Amino acid sequence: MKEIKTFFVVYVFWVLMGVLSKIPFLLVYQDMIGGASFADVMSVFLHGAILDVAVAGYVTAVAALLLIVSIWVKNKAVSCVWHSYFVIVSFVFVLSVVANIVLYGYWGFPLDCTPLMYLKTSPAGALASVSSWYLVAVSALILGLTAGVAWLHTRVVGFSVQDKAVRFADRKIAASVVVFLLMGLLIIPIRGGFGTGTNHVGNVYFSNNIRLNHAAVNPAFCFLESVNHYEDFSTQYRFMEDAEAERLFKPLVYTELRTCTNGISLTKKKNVNVVLVVLEGFSKYIMADGGRVKGVTPCLDRLTKEGIYFSNFYANSIRTDRGIVSILSGFPAQPSMSIMDLPSKTNNLYSIAKTLGKKGYATNFYYGGDVAFKNMRSYLKATGYQNVVSEDDFDRSLRTSKWGAHDRYAFERVLNDMKKEKKQPFFTTLLTLSSHEPFDVPYKSQFADPALNAFAYADHYLGWFVDELKKTKLWDNTLVIMVPDHLGAYPEVLDNYELWRYEIPLVMVGGVVPGHSNVTTIGSQIDIPATLFGLLGIDHSDFTYSKDILDPEAPHFAFFTFPDAMGMINEENFIIYDNTSNKVVRDVGKVKGKNVEPAKAYLQSFLEDIDKR
Repeated sequence: MKEIKTFFVVYVFWVLMGVLSKIPFLLVYQDMIGGASFADVMSVFLHGAILDVAVAGYVTAVAALLLIVSIWVKNKAVSCVWHSYFVIVSFVFVLSVVANIVLYGYWGFPLDCTPLMYLKTSPAGALASVSSWYLVAVSALILGLTAGVAWLHTRVVGFSVQDKAVRFADRKIAASVVVFLLMGLLIIPIRGGFGTGTNHVGNVYFSNNIRLNHAAVNPAFCFLESVNHYEDFSTQYRFMEDAEAERLFKPLVYTELRTCTNGISLTKKKNVNVVLVVLEGFSKYIMADGGRVKGVTPCLDRLTKEGIYFSNFYANSIRTDRGIVSILSGFPAQPSMSIMDLPSKTNNLYSIAKTLGKKGYATNFYYGGDVAFKNMRSYLKATGYQNVVSEDDFDRSLRTSKWGAHDRYAFERVLNDMKKEKKQPFFTTLLTLSSHEPFDVPYKSQFADPALNAFAYADHYLGWFVDELKKTKLWDNTLVIMVPDHLGAYPEVLDNYELWRYEIPLVMVGGVVPGHSNVTTIGSQIDIPATLFGLLGIDHSDFTYSKDILDPEAPHFAFFTFPDAMGMINEENFIIYDNTSNKVVRDVGKVKGKNVEPAKAYLQSFLEDIDKR
């Protein structure tokens, strides 16, 4: 019976396609993988096969149904459906492979549902990072490869209704039963064997070199698994019993209000204006203080010596949407999703704007781009921003960046509006954008690298903004806070498993700041609300996860996440734990492994919190 042969040919074809798809990934990222032996490469194919056979099983299951139909129905419509189905499968396969290769260099993790979330909330914003010719080239590549895979599938499988004429009913029944039984057996490769656990991405992890594990992943399977678990907070990352998680989690939170902490206080000042500048992609990597590249941020470097500089400070994630929530709401970043995508959850978050708004502050948010991106507008409005200024509020002639209005015009707009602000005090936030791909800034610095040139441009206008603010009466009663959203764009090759990936500055300047001080206490973005409110003498007990960095009684640590992994650092230990393989991949410090269980409890606890909101 030809149907049985076709069944097996289809299955083997898609298994081989999954195996072969790892070759371009290994070739493109051979330098990043580094030092892989021939045995390591073979292990990539061997261990990765468990997901390849699973994906082939899903594809073949639908094909089996069509084969059964073709046994009984003899017309060209069945053949048309068959070929259309495999064109779609070929397109999805090629798209997942190409997207994985293209995005891995930027994000450092296999394809998951992150691109889908970006495209869902703001397609224009998601595509603004790349040039038009690049999109055309990638699209052409995807279509060309899709045509090639579909053509190859047709040649190898050779399906034709006319070739499958079966004259006798008993043979039709027998053929249908056999194909149906074979389809049922596909549950074995789809589940990943006969064990109690089902197939998941972590099954392919075999090496201490995380890049080799990523090379083994089937991107289509990884994407579908990510989508399937996107909002399943109650069952994600269950490391321990609730009582044990609570025991470990409790010492990690501290919401007491202590004024005059660490010798620094602004409580004697009345109605202090607060300006928060969130710097797109900035990090200590490009700063004078411990950076690898010097001279990029002379203005920011100067400001670290004028006010309060938190020099042991960390980002909570690697994306803007996560960073914004951490900064403004003091809420930890999630490893597999972004709470900003879920308005039903963000409606229940506290924020700096909401708290200050209740104190009589005017609250304003400025962004030269599209605030609909990643549901940002919904989040901002839900968390207390009364006035949101975005791309459409700038004159069209000023929107010369693919993202919108460049930082120069955004800083000018903020300064002019502050001068006109009738209601004081005010809390004003600016999110910059010029230091984001594609770095098309109207500026030429000493740096030929487009990314560094863009950072130099943003830094220049940051310095201009502060210097101009000093010339106004507002300066004497204003606190300016500067912090990046995450390290981004530079260096070109990012490594999520290195500590420098999360090292960022936190700087506070202004007429209300009582001189220069260098605070070396460990902190992170989620600690900004409690630290700010501690300085102002405002209760911050609603901010469960935020800790006053200047309070010596608070627990001082930084917790960060990236897709399916997390890290925690304090004075004794720095760890990174991979949730997919359930292994510690970095463990450095005086007391090895000390932060592993607290990090697990922390992640488990705040995900349960999300589930309840």
